[in-house]
Amino acid sequence: MPRILIADRLPEAVLNRFAGRAGLEIDNRAGITGEQLAEILPDYDGLVVRSRTRVTAELLSRAGRLKVIGRAGAGVDNIDLAEATRRGIIVMNTPGGNTIAATEHTIALMLAALRKIPQAYLAMQQERWDRKSFLGTELYEKTVGIIGLGKIGREVARRLAAFGTNLLGFDPVITSELAERLGVTLVDFDTLLEQSDIITVHVPRMPETINLINAENLQKCKPGVVLVNCARGGIINEAALLAALESGQVGAAALDVFESEPPKDWRLPTHPRVVATPHLGASTREAQAKVAEQILEQMAEYFQKQVARNAVNFVSVDESIQPLIAPYYSLAQALGAFFSQIRQGRIKEIRLRFYGEVNQLPVDPIASHLMAAALHSPDHREVTLINPVNAMTVARDKGIEIEISRKDHPLTSHTNLIACDFVTDQDEMHLAGTVYARGINRLVELNQFSVDANLSGKMVVVFNEDVPGVIGRVGTLLGDHRINIACLSSGRHKASGSACNIFNVEGAWNPDRLKAEIETMPHVQKVLLVELAEENATAGS
Repeated sequence: MPRILIADRLPEAVLNRFAGRAGLEIDNRAGITGEQLAEILPDYDGLVVRSRTRVTAELLSRAGRLKVIGRAGAGVDNIDLAEATRRGIIVMNTPGGNTIAATEHTIALMLAALRKIPQAYLAMQQERWDRKSFLGTELYEKTVGIIGLGKIGREVARRLAAFGTNLLGFDPVITSELAERLGVTLVDFDTLLEQSDIITVHVPRMPETINLINAENLQKCKPGVVLVNCARGGIINEAALLAALESGQVGAAALDVFESEPPKDWRLPTHPRVVATPHLGASTREAQAKVAEQILEQMAEYFQKQVARNAVNFVSVDESIQPLIAPYYSLAQALGAFFSQIRQGRIKEIRLRFYGEVNQLPVDPIASHLMAAALHSPDHREVTLINPVNAMTVARDKGIEIEISRKDHPLTSHTNLIACDFVTDQDEMHLAGTVYARGINRLVELNQFSVDANLSGKMVVVFNEDVPGVIGRVGTLLGDHRINIACLSSGRHKASGSACNIFNVEGAWNPDRLKAEIETMPHVQKVLLVELAEENATAGS
């Protein structure tokens, strides 16, 4: 019988409902120390935590028979995902369970900071009737910048709209149509900083978002800007924020999360212009009951049905087909990464078609690998944690239309083919790729051109008029830059009188300079530079 250890506090009523569930043994050890947990963890198949317990690589080395970790909440930054994945331990969370609680806490802190409610309350507790010291600011007609328009960011936007605010949003993935329905104007990151009176953060903590708001970016903001962070500590650099509060560049801050919890340096949370709470965003009775119910239901579903719902590091595919499907994961990632590096505009629609031998395999996880790579923003400034497990959900959540189909007959002479059409609000791109022997990935279609190029390493893609001399001039220029040509593939489209030449190259390059020099050549219409991994990872196993 699977044994599940509860390491952090969950509502008793929820635990009681699951205590008698047939086929499960639940051991509630809420509040257990790290040392105690390391001692007893080898005896359990499942572990449930909230934000208090740190699931480190060292702890996981003692995991023994542990198969799954459940996080009663959305954030998983207290769990070493890489180590869990390496050890074959599934990590699942409960996205959406805390959404309303975190949304309402964001609005509450924002209003408290603008109207200086905590400071006025403290004066009243001290029996001081002081009206002059607490002159507030109205939310009405202010420009509020929302960084990250996931579930919480969107709910915050809906509520702020009722206050008569002007809403700006930064999220590289969300569609303009969905943003428009929310009343949000999508802008780039710097524009949001420069134009917002109030900035609220709703992104996960990951390498791309750590120190997202730093000293340099704070100087781009309006003097007196108000910052709100109910997401994760470390997204706003605390030292830079403290300095900006002291200088007046930041007028006020409302913080529920900190780099270290509890804070090691109390100067920021106790600053007179800071409203601070001890990570209470998800601390409502309703949210706690909801995420506890959800994670225990997911754990039971996994042990009873082998279904890993809301897993963040796992795509469920039968072990026996892993060697067969892994090359297609690699191809899908390469196609998605190729598109993500050169895409223009926001993705509106993606159509995927599978031809030939690949149809004998589950295509949904292959599509998820392609989507995870395609959704990364061109400037690599991510605001959403995207991986092959959640990519489809994230895409649909952001308003992107997805069509996946299997085709019985090969599109070309290739025995296997993945074709994809990417539609953005600016253009449309068609790509098709195939897996050759020994797992070599090849790009065989690019828009209207038939080509045969390696989908790895550095690629120089030149669209030009179909006239003699272009390939020679480009080759000479590459040589002048000490860039070696490893492979060349050319495709022609006679009806339009155009050609596409793809140079697989080796050597150091200055992408901006190289692109600019090629584009000035006669008859060259467009140049794209792509850099893919030399050996595409076969993630998801």
